[in-house]
Amino acid sequence: MSNSIRLGIAGARFGEKHAAAFSKIDGCELEAIADLDEEKRTSLFNTYSFKRQFDSYRSLIESESLDAIVICLPSHLHEQAISTAFDAGIHVLCETPPAVNESEMSRIVSSAGFCGKTFMWARQQRFSPEIKAARELVADGALGDVYRGEASWHWGWWPFASDNWRGSREEGGGALLDIGIHMIDSLWYAMGCPDPVEAMASSHSLFLKDHVPDPDFVAEDSVFGMVRFKNGASLNFSSMFFGNVEGPKSNWGAPTEQSIRLFGTKGSVDLVQGVLTQAAKPKALVKSYASPTSEAEWFILQAQEFLDSIKESREPKNNSKQGLTLMRVLDALAQSAKEKRAVPIKATRSLEDLFGGL
Repeated sequence: MSNSIRLGIAGARFGEKHAAAFSKIDGCELEAIADLDEEKRTSLFNTYSFKRQFDSYRSLIESESLDAIVICLPSHLHEQAISTAFDAGIHVLCETPPAVNESEMSRIVSSAGFCGKTFMWARQQRFSPEIKAARELVADGALGDVYRGEASWHWGWWPFASDNWRGSREEGGGALLDIGIHMIDSLWYAMGCPDPVEAMASSHSLFLKDHVPDPDFVAEDSVFGMVRFKNGASLNFSSMFFGNVEGPKSNWGAPTEQSIRLFGTKGSVDLVQGVLTQAAKPKALVKSYASPTSEAEWFILQAQEFLDSIKESREPKNNSKQGLTLMRVLDALAQSAKEKRAVPIKATRSLEDLFGGL
């Protein structure tokens, strides 16, 4: 591999944000774009001066022209696409969720370790000043003992066509995997990624059955849950596709309302507004702890981290062990909602934990 990393993108819809980010980084060549939709892929091909275009991710990977790939495909295709890339000796950055369950994620982690290629899962929000600075405040003890996280993300209505994969549980859709994962990770990452030990949740499919082709495979359209950690802290979250709310538009066009907060013994932080609050009689101290930047900047920082981890042969910040732990949490929440009981979560061990001492 030359000093310049040849990058491909599979999936033009969300891949455009990644293309915009990588196009601004030195040492990266936008080699090729793949998408079934000719109009979408040709638009990106022309806008970002890709050298080649393909109508499938397999053709892209098999072109033997890539050092790394960004996978922006429907969730149920992630493991298959990642495996194909690893077989071709290609580094991978994959959109979230990186897999649809723990079993898939475990195979991805093992494959990355055995083939010696970088695997990073995309969570550009981790690179936002609000979440990065909150994590630092927690690590420095500025919030005292952080004992609670609370988050919600509610959409006003379903913005997708009836055949969209996000409405099918078999294809990795649903309020937990599609939007709940982001709330959970934002809190968990800011808290310092404590070890989860138990999950409890409830979910409903009250609206989506009228918006999908096969109601027998409908995903949940709302989910509400709690995760308890080994250190005694907990987080709770609420995710809804049909929340009947008004607010800023999501990337997909639906109105949304969102809240993410951490509570410690010395203060609380609002991870959306970037505000620190310390309440003490007779009045509370409220101040900004982070200067907001654009989402485009988060994508650039994430892209740079991916490229740096490849060049430096190190684990990226969004690493495999964290991804596997997160999928275990999601599996436990889904199982809890199905079985109507609390579900324990086993500890995650990385390949280095297992084999590092040999």
